[in-house]
Amino acid sequence: MIDSAYLIGFLIGALVLVGLLLSVLQYFFKPSAIARLNRLIAEDRRLYGDPDRLMKGAQSFLKQNISPLAKFAQPKQSWDVSPLRRDLMSAGFRTEMAGKIYLGMKTALTLVLPLLFVAINTLFPLVEEGAQTYIFYLFVLAALGYMTPNVILSLFVKRRRKDLRTNFPDALDLMRICVEAGLTLDVAIGRVGEEMSVRSKALSEELHLVALEQRAGSQRNQALANLAMRAGIPEVDALVSTLIQAEKFGTSVSDSLRIHSENLRLARRLEAEEQAAKIPTKILLPLILFIFPILFILIIAPAVDSVKRSTGKVSDSAAERH
Repeated sequence: MIDSAYLIGFLIGALVLVGLLLSVLQYFFKPSAIARLNRLIAEDRRLYGDPDRLMKGAQSFLKQNISPLAKFAQPKQSWDVSPLRRDLMSAGFRTEMAGKIYLGMKTALTLVLPLLFVAINTLFPLVEEGAQTYIFYLFVLAALGYMTPNVILSLFVKRRRKDLRTNFPDALDLMRICVEAGLTLDVAIGRVGEEMSVRSKALSEELHLVALEQRAGSQRNQALANLAMRAGIPEVDALVSTLIQAEKFGTSVSDSLRIHSENLRLARRLEAEEQAAKIPTKILLPLILFIFPILFILIIAPAVDSVKRSTGKVSDSAAERH
């Protein structure tokens, strides 16, 4: 009996000793996940450069060299009520420096493109100086440089709004689940903003801003109105109106969120069906221009070749008779 207890104690002590030894070896010889991640980041920066450093360098360059040119294209309205500020916020740029950089880029491109054309035409004469074509090219390049930032900004706004419109119904479902679980709407907005960071960074940022405005003392209606202004899509405007009415009349917030989410999904499905119904009409022109001529050639070419061969044989036989 004593021998069996001694054996069991010896086995338990041996197992504990082996476990401690393995833990010590793992601690000293196997790096942790954070250390491996830092090593990978250092290796990536060594090979491809530091993206944060490059971004900071680009931002400092734009602030020092481009933003001073903004005074030549300042809008008449103040910055707080300027449509440019609303467009930049819809694109994800919220600082006043972003507006200065944007206006500076418009001024710089308006001047640089014509000057670049003049320099290239001086070195490699393409158009006679003083001619109407030369002046026309200068005006066209100046207008192109002035309009290029507008086009780029509109592309940023369109891409961000598409991202918001795509992921907004899922965010409403998560918000409804949080409200039904017992969270308040303010806490639910902040929690959904954190959870949506993996799926949509733009929507996560917008909801996080709403939560920050409420923590700073802003009213919920005002914070939601600011969200609708920044997003610029009808879905958010409808949600803001729904939540304001639900708070005003005391209706269930979860039911309002559920109905609004279902309406958004229905609208998105109808939009997809509409796009699918337009496919035959859109594909008609490529069929007429590219597919039908090739089919016509493939069908007619063998017949034309056989006619040529038969005609050649007839002419050869007629020549032999003569």
